[in-house]
Amino acid sequence: MGIPTKIRVSSAAAQAERYDGELSSKALPRLGGLLTDAGGVIRVSLQAQLRQGHVALQGMLAGSLALLCKRCGKSYDWPLEAEVDWRLVADEASERALMQEFEPLLVEDDELQLREAIEDEVLLCLPMLPRCESCENMVASQPEAAAPMEEEPRRENPFAALKKQLKSD
Repeated sequence: MGIPTKIRVSSAAAQAERYDGELSSKALPRLGGLLTDAGGVIRVSLQAQLRQGHVALQGMLAGSLALLCKRCGKSYDWPLEAEVDWRLVADEASERALMQEFEPLLVEDDELQLREAIEDEVLLCLPMLPRCESCENMVASQPEAAAPMEEEPRRENPFAALKKQLKSD
């Protein structure tokens, strides 16, 4: 099965549907605006199944995306590899309950906007400050610009001083 725009969560879990295919960066409008080349392709492999009472959507997102180096201004290929482990929930209470262990996705009316969720995940994976490999190596090899901060003298906790004063009274 390819990558549909949206899926019905209950039927995806009941039939253990698998979504394998490629998405062009053109199909993901918010991502396309951040790339220097609109020809990027994301390989998607996701499996829907029932796990611990919740619908799980697990798999991988991979590809190579053309980003603009913020240091030298050249385009470079950035490797995307993201493991996905979503739990699809119908209400905010379930979402809060699962937040510590999993990445919950809130689903409305039993439908998940699958391409939108994939695009969100890719956007979260992008580097905050894209730098090509040569600029990244240059930055890593430079000594720290700022000297280490000197440690401030330790001050007594004002509440500890008050506690001492109360004990002596």
